[in-house]
Parts: sequence; structure tokens; C-alpha cells
Amino acid sequence: MVRHGKERRERINPSRDFFASLCTFPMAALLSVIMLSASCASAQAITVSVAPDRVNAGDTVSIKVETGSVEEPTAVILVPDQGVLPLNLTPGGPGVYLSRFIVRSGAPQGLYAVQASVSGKTGQPAIGKATFLYKKIVGDFCITGVFDPKNPEEDMNKYLQQIKGFGGNFLIVHPVITSKKVYYKSRICNTDSSSEVDESYLGLLLTCADKNGIPVMISASWDMTRDVYPPERMKSTKQIMEELYSLYGSHPSVVGFYMYQEGSGIYYAPFVRGFCGYAKSINPGLLTACAPYVDNPLLAGYLSAIKNLDIIIYQGMVMASYRPDSRLKFPFRRVKDFGSLGSGASELQNKILLTHVETFGYRENALENLYITGYNNIYQQILSAATVPGNDGIVMFTYSAVNYNITRQHPEFDSEFARSRDAVYDGMKAFKLIGKASKDRNQLAVYLPWTDFHVFRWESYYYKAFDAFRVMGIPVDVLPYAPTDAESYPPYYPSHESPQALERLLREKEVLVLPSISGVNRPDSDLLKHFVEDGGIVIAFGPKIPGGTTYKRSELFGIDKVGTCGAHKDLVMQETPGGSVHNGEKWNLGTVTLPVWKAKGGKVIAKFDDGSPAIVVNSYGQGKAVSILTDAATAAERFPGLVRELLDDLGVRRYVDILGTNKNCDVAVSKTETGFTAAVVNHGDTKLEIKLRPLAGSLHGGSREWIDLVSTKEIAKLKGQNPLKITVLPGSYRLIQMREETGN
Repeated sequence: MVRHGKERRERINPSRDFFASLCTFPMAALLSVIMLSASCASAQAITVSVAPDRVNAGDTVSIKVETGSVEEPTAVILVPDQGVLPLNLTPGGPGVYLSRFIVRSGAPQGLYAVQASVSGKTGQPAIGKATFLYKKIVGDFCITGVFDPKNPEEDMNKYLQQIKGFGGNFLIVHPVITSKKVYYKSRICNTDSSSEVDESYLGLLLTCADKNGIPVMISASWDMTRDVYPPERMKSTKQIMEELYSLYGSHPSVVGFYMYQEGSGIYYAPFVRGFCGYAKSINPGLLTACAPYVDNPLLAGYLSAIKNLDIIIYQGMVMASYRPDSRLKFPFRRVKDFGSLGSGASELQNKILLTHVETFGYRENALENLYITGYNNIYQQILSAATVPGNDGIVMFTYSAVNYNITRQHPEFDSEFARSRDAVYDGMKAFKLIGKASKDRNQLAVYLPWTDFHVFRWESYYYKAFDAFRVMGIPVDVLPYAPTDAESYPPYYPSHESPQALERLLREKEVLVLPSISGVNRPDSDLLKHFVEDGGIVIAFGPKIPGGTTYKRSELFGIDKVGTCGAHKDLVMQETPGGSVHNGEKWNLGTVTLPVWKAKGGKVIAKFDDGSPAIVVNSYGQGKAVSILTDAATAAERFPGLVRELLDDLGVRRYVDILGTNKNCDVAVSKTETGFTAAVVNHGDTKLEIKLRPLAGSLHGGSREWIDLVSTKEIAKLKGQNPLKITVLPGSYRLIQMREETGN
């Protein structure tokens, strides 16, 4: 279910310390020459399937084991935090055996791994694997070579106990091959520089993971001990995967392979496809994962089209860049935006989405020049990651090498480093709590169409749009263009819409936001046209409104550009889409210069002071296309209340107005049976006075209890739409639940 991304450039000096050398050289996972052949592995004598693959408390998981062997299989289940437990199998027909697992209330969260085996003809057992997910994954990129060589197994167990202390239940073992060291018993790699202890690391770590109930993905790369010609690296990676599986696949904790190679452009997708396909040929029950960079946002949609990719981890890119020109580029709040991009992409194919935080600092952010970073740098990232809508968990890069290993190696700095450890523990408590507010995806989604200019648009318009909705206190999803499988092979231009994407958008009643998009190519032209025709709603912010190749802008949006620009000082309301008249209510804009538009069939609900349309709602088929002719930032600053009212009149699902936020906030809202839960994160350095005003449509007239879910105390009981006033301190968050007593 998970994957990782791209080769780093402009590396640091490997001689500085072990962590630096790991960052300098690619990381990998491998397999021995004495191994199951690919054909042998793909023609498995045993398979395991589970249903459902995502569960809730009280669910019963049906487990089916199918084997061509006359021998009765044995089966076990790795339970997070508990270890490996036996499973009883009962015959269900020729070669079929059945079992079930009940997820009790209070069961540990994470990936549950089922493994069944029968004796193989070659002496090695034939193994079947399957996994299912309960609640959240809390993972770490575990750097294999950091453990104490004097007693690595004891050190590994101490590390696992430490991460379990903050809820850790998943590892990506990364890397198992470096240019000088090999951390498993390889017969492929050059192990001349690897000691017997080095070669024991992976096996020992997996044994510890079995005992502790920690599922593991092994980071797989080419043979990095040799100079492998780049076109041959995929072949080498496949050999390594096969060797690794042959040596270690019998461990119940081994649940799949993570792709060591990182990437950003859509060129990366074919490499991921080849990697994941080969992993599934070794054993179809293995999970696959990658962690792409975010500088090419279209990659998220292309990754979503890869059926054999199970897990996407979008990198946070906040603390540590190896490129000086991008170091410290992104504020903490971007963790949420990048994670939301992956979350939106993963939803289409029901993939697992893990948010990503960097627990170390590079140069400017480091403490004692040892890569460990301060409390706020870690804590704020985790808070932002927690607000990603519908996320399946979080993964650290990298607690093992920094927060665990460096602090162990440098006890003289323990007082300085203790706060960094506290940041992870405190952050994960917050992550669990804030998840109550971010569990639901939002109906309102900022959409990224396919275009040659996606990177320019992403940086120029999308960041500003995300921040505009932060200012308005409105949580939004991010949805990237997702190609059909047949058209997901770059560099070929796609030319057809994705029927799966259209069906999902209509089924989920998504409302798509386009931030100053001038035009769309055919795949998205068809998608937008058919989406609105069939009942969807599109909201386009100016000053650019998208033309299409298969629709006329004047028909879909009901407006045309005049061809001149005008300076506007006021916006004057006419009436809402719901028909309520505002009788000339006015909002001051300062002075904005914008292209002048004219209505072409659309209903003008607000005008600028020169009489030209400012907001137009056009009916097209069964749906609506809305044009707000200022950009989103201006709308958020000058007339946020009008935008909120417009969303409500259009039928966007909202439960509360969050007033008083700014662009340095993250917000999340989810519905409950009797109200809603709202989270407000303040990444700024001054306190915020926030009002939570429940919307009339979410109320039934009863008394409302306001509960602080951090302290678990009632903080107010109100009636009507009177807002709750709260203070959010700098670098902190509030988590509030409104419960309505409908019987009063």
C-alpha cells in the first residue's frame, strides 16, 4: 500500500557522519542469488485474501487461504504491538481453507498481516500474504545501519519499544544497501566491506519486528556496491527484491517493498509501475510503496493510476532539502497541502495515504550541528499533517537515525535533545486527537487539471488559493488530474477524460474549485463539461476563467471577456443563488485591476462599481458553474462572508463558520452524530481569537454543549447560532466538539 520517491542531488559530504553518508548514497533492499526464481514466485502454490481490507471496531475479517498443495497449510497473523499469533483454519472446499478475525473494541491500530504457508518442493515454504488496515499507521523510516554493533539486537528492541511509546506500529527499513555496507546476507552485492555483524542487521531487525508486532516494508534498490549503469538499475533492483524475499519473506512482519528511488516528474510513474508490478509477481500479497516529491503535482494523479501501487507518502519538504536554493522554502502549513494532494489522488484507487514529516533539521535547523532539530520544527509539522483529510496515518523521516540514534550516541546533549523527543510524543498525541476532525474528506476540493504549465500554476495560484481558504476558515481537499490507465504512460499527452474520476466526483457530490485557470485541455474539458451537465458544481476564481476545447466558456460559465481591464473599488451584491435579495449591499475592495467580463446567459449576483459582473452563476445541464472574478486571496480578504454564503446557497456541506483564522492556520472539520468536531492549528507566533459559529442547517433547536476534546471538559453550553469564542495560542491547536441536545 505505500511507496517512495526520487534520487537526491547536490549531496552532502559522506565523511561528516553516518547519517550524512546515508543521505548521500541511495538506499536499498535486496535478495540473494540462491532464491525463488520469478516464475516460481509468481506461480505460487498458496494465496491469501482478506475481506474487508479496511476495518472498523466490531468488524469480522474473512480470511481465505487457497493452495494447490495436498498439505494442509498453517497460518498466523501479526497483530500490531502484540506479535505473531496462530490462526485456526477450517476446510472450505478442495484446496480452500477459511478463518476469521474479529476486530475487538480497543484493538491496537495499524496494519494486520496474515501469512499462510505450505512446504515447497525446493525445501523452501510457499508463502501467501495479505494485510488489512485498522485505523491509523504510525511509521518510521528505520535506517538499518544505525544500531549499536556491539549488541544490535538489544539496541533494536530498545528502539522498537521507544517508537511504540508514541504509537509506532510500522517500519520502512531503509536502506539495506549503501555503497560501502550491506546489511543482509547478500550473494549479489559486494560484501567485502561488510562485517558479519553488518550482514546480520536486517534478519535481526525482522526477528525483533515479529516479536513486537511491527509490520515492515523493505526499501529495495539496485546493487549500490557496484557502479550499475542507470538503464540496468531496474533489472538490478528486481534481482535484489527477489533475493530479499527469498531470504526474509518467511518473516510474518515482512509485508512488502518500498521503492528506494525517489522522483518528482511524471517520468517517475513508469519506474514505479515496473517496481510494483515485479513485487506483485514475487508475491501478489506484498504491499508496495513510494514517496514522491511534490514539485510536480501532476505526479500524484499519475501514481493513482498504477494499480499495483498500494501506499503513497507525499513528502513534507519543510525541514531538510539538499538543495540550498529550496532549503527552508516551505512553511509548516504546506505539509497539509502536500499530504492533501496525495490524499486526493489516493482516494480514486482506494490507496493508503500516509502523511510525511521530517524529524531532523538540515544545517540551518540543526541542533549542535547533529541533524536533530528543535521542538517546534517537529511538532508543527505533525499538527499540519494531522489535518490532512482522510489520511491513513503518518511516517517519520527519520526517528531512528536522529531522535533515537544521535541522542544515544551523544548523551552529553541529552537536555537539548530531550525536547525533540518530546515533540514527537506530544505531536503524536495531537495527531490522534486532531484525527477526530480530519477523518472526513471535504466536499469542497481544489482541482488541478492536466496541463504543460502545471508547475507554474501550482506555485503561482494553488498555494495562494490554499491560503485563501485558510483565511476563510474553510477546509478543502486537493484533487489532481487522474489519467485513465491506458493514458498514464508519459510522455504521451492524454486525450480522454477518466470515467472513473467523473463517476467518483458525481457520486461524492464534490464541488470543484479552479484558482485562476485560463484554459484546460481535452481530458479536463470533457470532464468539466460532463461533470456540470450531470449535476456537478464548479467554482472558478479569476482573474482567469477556463476556456475549454470541447465546451465554450460562454456556454459553461455564462460569461465572456470584453478585452479591456478596469480598476474596481467596490463589489455590490444583487441577490444570492438562493434568491434572497441583498439590496445593494457593498464590500470595499481597495483597488483591484482586473479584466472586464460581460454576462452571456449567466445570472449576475454581484457587480463591480462600474456595473460589470463580479460574481456570475450559470446553470448548465443539471449543474452550475460559478465565476468569482477576483482571485481567491482577494475574496478571502475583502468579502469572505459572501463566499461562505455563496457556498451554503450552492449546497456545499458545511457545519460551522470558523472566524478569525489567517493563512498561517490549518483547519479541519468532521460531522458527528449530534454535531461536529473542529480543529484549528495556529502555526503563527501570536495568539488567535477564534469564533466557532454553527450553521443553521446543522442545528435542530436544542441546547449545544461545547467540549474541549484535549481537556475533555465542557467549556460552554449555548443556544441558537451564538458563536463559541476560543483562544488558540502560538504554535498550538484547539480541538472542539459541538454536541446538540436535540431532545431539549
